[in-house]
Amino acid sequence: MDFMKLSILFFMMIGTIYIFYFNDDIDYNKIYNQIENYKKTHIIKDNIKKGGILMSKERPVILGHRGYRAKFPENTILAYKKAIEFGADGVELDVQLSKDGALIIHHDDNFEKITGNTTKINDLTSKEIKKIKINGESIPTLEEVFIKLPEYVYINVEIKDVKATEMAYNTVKSFNALDRVLFSSFNIEALRILRKLDENVDLGLLIEKKEMIEKIIPLHEELNFYSINLPVEGIEMLGLEKYKTLISKLMEIGLHIVLWTLNDIETLKKLEGYFDGIITDNVETIVNYYINN
Repeated sequence: MDFMKLSILFFMMIGTIYIFYFNDDIDYNKIYNQIENYKKTHIIKDNIKKGGILMSKERPVILGHRGYRAKFPENTILAYKKAIEFGADGVELDVQLSKDGALIIHHDDNFEKITGNTTKINDLTSKEIKKIKINGESIPTLEEVFIKLPEYVYINVEIKDVKATEMAYNTVKSFNALDRVLFSSFNIEALRILRKLDENVDLGLLIEKKEMIEKIIPLHEELNFYSINLPVEGIEMLGLEKYKTLISKLMEIGLHIVLWTLNDIETLKKLEGYFDGIITDNVETIVNYYINN
């Protein structure tokens, strides 16, 4: 009986994995027709002329994922500085909002992984948060990031908490740094707020779930994205060739492609030529690949 139960659980797990990754229920014809219609109704800007942080290098722009996360405490000033020291062009970071309105840089909405406490960042003051350390490093605010990092560093500001959106935009603007920042989010409302604030600011749509793929073009029509930030797991979700075709079609209408989180050379080579930017935990691995090639 135990063997039968284990067998059933095993096949249920296989079925779930199949549905999530391999059950291809995406209407590609619909997407490609949307793209063709977009071409007919819009002036497509050449990516090179469009400018922005992803077009400043001959190679793809390399951003340290939460800094140099593979070797240093993530989302700390130390991790950001080390990412730049080891050759990244910039960093990706996550913005939350504290109880007293400070822009806190942290991926999760609480500090449970550090302190064991599940209290939300929204319910903590910035003074309370300053007492928390990640391997001895303080948790920074967005303002501190712009004060302590060089002015040439590119920054991908991911909005985690929609309530932080307007304040994050105003903070970046106060440092005269809008031209070296890409705002991104999974939260469409955050992106809508940013677009209302500034018709020219660079916005990146973060994609994680397969069902969002069919929404890319309608949302681009509405919000005029600079980039689509795609997961490397798309190779498994769609299959390599379908993924590359989709990316090519998106590039045809002037969209930049940022891949997250790209950590190994084997995956990089599979998609080489199909991205403008890389978000990586393994800064040295990716930087050294381009130095040697």
